[in-house]
Amino acid sequence: NYIDVPVFDIHGKQKQSKRTSTFIQFTAAKSGVLLCTDVAARGLDIPAVDWIVQYDPPDDPKEYIHRVGRTARGSNTKGQAVLMLLEEELALVHYLKTLNIPITEFDFKKAKICNIQDQLTKLIETNYHLHTSGKLAFKSYLQAYSSHANKNIFDVNKLDISKLCISFGFITPPAVNLDISAKRVRPLRVSKQKTMHRSTNQKRDS
Repeated sequence: NYIDVPVFDIHGKQKQSKRTSTFIQFTAAKSGVLLCTDVAARGLDIPAVDWIVQYDPPDDPKEYIHRVGRTARGSNTKGQAVLMLLEEELALVHYLKTLNIPITEFDFKKAKICNIQDQLTKLIETNYHLHTSGKLAFKSYLQAYSSHANKNIFDVNKLDISKLCISFGFITPPAVNLDISAKRVRPLRVSKQKTMHRSTNQKRDS
């Protein structure tokens, strides 16, 4: 891969044998990154998990608890969790606070963030595998977003499609068919900059 770090993946479309094999490989690795869907949010006891990074926010605060609970398993007594949110998704923070989940908000200025957009776009354009995978990821992201149960926070109609497309490394959005009550997905002038939230989770008895 491009980061010289072992990367593993677990998701619901894999057979159980594949998920089990990947789980064993990841837990045996000295270091690595596990990309996973909510299929891994419960029931997996992985030792020495340093960080849980949630790029896609959960539908429900309880799911957030299950996700970050992975840092409190195995031999570790506590871990760190980061939740990345769009500006229009910040209402989720209120829901988390109602469950007394400690949240620390970080707002990073764009000037202090390394701009790798041009390099990302060039890489996606010149690498067939990444280009194809990126299109599938973009479509899957929109389809998953449109299926969020809490439309008050996660409204696909409010997404800035142009900026979302750029974040996936594309200049022109790939075609995506969505069934969202006949409402057309329209780009709005909203900031794509994400806000990061961190919480520390103490080990809980299973």
